[in-house]
Amino acid sequence: MSQIVLQAEARVPGQNVAKKLRHDERVPGVYYAKGQDPVHFSVSYLALRPVVHTAKAKTVKLEVAGKDMICILKDVTFDPLTDKILHVDMLGVKPGEKILVKIPLHVSGLAQGVREGGTLEHVLHKANVKVDPIEMPEVIEVDVTSLGRGAAIHVSDLNVPGVEFLDRPSALVVACHAPKVVEKAEETDTKKKGKK
Repeated sequence: MSQIVLQAEARVPGQNVAKKLRHDERVPGVYYAKGQDPVHFSVSYLALRPVVHTAKAKTVKLEVAGKDMICILKDVTFDPLTDKILHVDMLGVKPGEKILVKIPLHVSGLAQGVREGGTLEHVLHKANVKVDPIEMPEVIEVDVTSLGRGAAIHVSDLNVPGVEFLDRPSALVVACHAPKVVEKAEETDTKKKGKK
């Protein structure tokens, strides 16, 4: 599990302050943690980009006024016109206390069915899981090498130590379909045999 260090500055809450911060290429944010008062901060827009624009699950070490806080990105607000980051919410986490997060599912390998002319369909791209933030994988690898034509991998087939999957066990992750041409040819053969 990789961690991003984010150096931030304490700020006073308020719309006018937030507006001035954005003008100075800084993004206002709030850190929340159970049993603690919220911490209002601002961070450089460029420093925040690797936290927001990533396909991996990461913990963040937020440094504000000499304090280090381990957290995850909980919510982000974008400008509807420019797509620029306007505000972030960070959620404080503790080692040993499981959290609910979405982790990307990464398909790896060349499926046996694809080698035989089939097509691969990746249906579920992120899994809802419960996991210790310190043991949280950045991505969950789904090996499809042995997947034949007509076969599929469901959430119930995924097994990652320390990760509890919350999606329906029957939810489809990836499937290997027979090529349409073969399917039509098989249908035609069946019809011909039926006529004889």
